[in-house]
Amino acid sequence: MVKQLERTSLEVGIPISCIGVTQSNDVVFGGGGGPGRSGVQNKLAVYRIDDKNELVKANELVLSSDEDAPTCLAIHPKENALVCSVNASKEQIKKGENNNCRLYALDKDSSVKPGNTAMTICSSTDMDYQRCIAFSPSGKLIAGGATNGTLAVVENPSLCRAFPYVEATDEINDVDFNESSAWLVAATDAELKVLSTKDGSLVKSIEDPHTSSGARAVFRFARFGRGKGTLRTGSQVKRSSLLYTVLNTRSRKGAYIVQWDTDKWTRTATRFAAHSPITTFALSYNGELLAFATASLQIAICDAHSLKVLMRIKDAHTFAITALAFDKENRRLISGSADESCRVFVLPDTWPTPADIAVAFAKDHIQIIAMVLALLIAIVAAFSMRG
Repeated sequence: MVKQLERTSLEVGIPISCIGVTQSNDVVFGGGGGPGRSGVQNKLAVYRIDDKNELVKANELVLSSDEDAPTCLAIHPKENALVCSVNASKEQIKKGENNNCRLYALDKDSSVKPGNTAMTICSSTDMDYQRCIAFSPSGKLIAGGATNGTLAVVENPSLCRAFPYVEATDEINDVDFNESSAWLVAATDAELKVLSTKDGSLVKSIEDPHTSSGARAVFRFARFGRGKGTLRTGSQVKRSSLLYTVLNTRSRKGAYIVQWDTDKWTRTATRFAAHSPITTFALSYNGELLAFATASLQIAICDAHSLKVLMRIKDAHTFAITALAFDKENRRLISGSADESCRVFVLPDTWPTPADIAVAFAKDHIQIIAMVLALLIAIVAAFSMRG
């Protein structure tokens, strides 16, 4: 593994709940103190990454202190625009006026301009919120999953419903579209639902999440593969035909990443990832890397083919890591945290092969290796003399 990544850090003054990277490679943060008089503003903030890999504020939009902070956001795949979810005030929610799903345009000066809004949560309590949101790769659809189990799919930019709400049996942890925009996956603790984006009909359901050893687990994240090329997993599989799921064991003592072939709906790989639950997950734009953060404040970067961990960053933040995103150039990983800070990690142009790792290990431990070899030679010589 790479020993250390170059990094920069910035205190942004608000707890960060979500991150996205725009078509121009700007970084958008959402977060804040929520409703009330905490003194911590609710914001959408845009930052540029300069030549030194440092974040420089370009613009921001301060949101109402009567409303919640943004809970999730997604960047339009072709335009400088975003969608996020912000719960309205408690009074508006009780009246059934929670236009939580909100579109924003990003102008050339990085200003954030409000657009259409719509209600995509069927609830009259402010305890329910939209946990996850995603644009389809075509940019024509938006999907949002809520903590009360409501899955909403709306058209962009009208925000009219593409088909009726889909009700899950539990809160929705993650949503994602496949590369052709034909399918949508929604993950709850106990089930993956893959739906047709034409009418919401069920394509595939996967239940009873468990590890290879049979340990009971929950589905925490689900992301379709992307990018060109194929992977050799017993047979040639297109990157776009893959689905990655994160399993957190119910004992909270381990987390796994599972790779699926959606042409055959079979598991192609299962890899142990961490000793504590995974809290956020990201896939690079070229589909070659995965990244995740854990409850133990560790960030890890994996090869999307083998699921092998390439880099572990311990104590990446001082409090819960809430968001991760790769930049559009696949050169940086950006993290955000409830500790009001964000980090930029600079990725190497190439990651070491197993042979490179073996050579580096040998160089770092040459004296120990020499001592062990000498001891083995002495043991062999002693036995030879006895014979």
